[in-house]
Amino acid sequence: MSASLPEVQTLFQDRLLTGRADIEAHLTSGGPFLKVYDHAYVARLLDVMGEDFPAVHTLLGDDEFADAAAAYVRGHPSQARSVRWLGTDFAAWLGETAPWSNLPVLADMAAFEWGLGLAFDAPDARTLGVDALAGVPPEAWPVLGFDFHPALNTAALAHDVAPFQQAVANDRDPEAAPEAPPDGPQTWAFWRDGETCQVRYRVLNADEAAGLALLRAGGDFQALCETLADAGGGDAAALRAAGYLRGWVEAGWITGLSAPGLSWA
Repeated sequence: MSASLPEVQTLFQDRLLTGRADIEAHLTSGGPFLKVYDHAYVARLLDVMGEDFPAVHTLLGDDEFADAAAAYVRGHPSQARSVRWLGTDFAAWLGETAPWSNLPVLADMAAFEWGLGLAFDAPDARTLGVDALAGVPPEAWPVLGFDFHPALNTAALAHDVAPFQQAVANDRDPEAAPEAPPDGPQTWAFWRDGETCQVRYRVLNADEAAGLALLRAGGDFQALCETLADAGGGDAAALRAAGYLRGWVEAGWITGLSAPGLSWA
């Protein structure tokens, strides 16, 4: 019994994604030219990986990057309609999979490049101005929650990969390999500037990173103050929290405010 067109299309997709040979029974002479499609599909995926991770490519060199990308693609076949998301797990995979896990800088570089990409093409959203903070009534501050811009994302990195990545992005030879900061891993923030649409990034202080993570997870302003106090802020914790909050608003990171049971114009 011959298969319908939708069935053949599904079988063809299964062939590309998993290597299953079921479709061969429905093709003349078993489809002698199927390998052309096999090669073209994988080659395109490897091109996508190279476009998304050029600095990782530079660190590894052509042959090693091709080996790493091919191994990753085999273990993480594209699941989304867009290949934009093919590299979602690449940083974690590099950090877990030998021999690439023996070079932790690779995972950090991949995480950095992925963070830039997420900030670049995230959906847009209207951001708040500092005047929005001035309009918050005193009774709302302790339970005040925050909505963050979709472009904002963070990554904890053990190497300062930014100079190397920027050199590659600007077609310059990197001056040196990325190094580990003397004070240990750092949290980096990535976002898109609302006026210029350029992607920005910077290192966060340890307590700022902890406070930001708390708020993004649904914590409120009072919890932020308590977190900063526990980190050594003491009586100045509220002022530090307000300072961080103002900076986040000015950077365009915050899109909304809310307080359970309260509302204001």
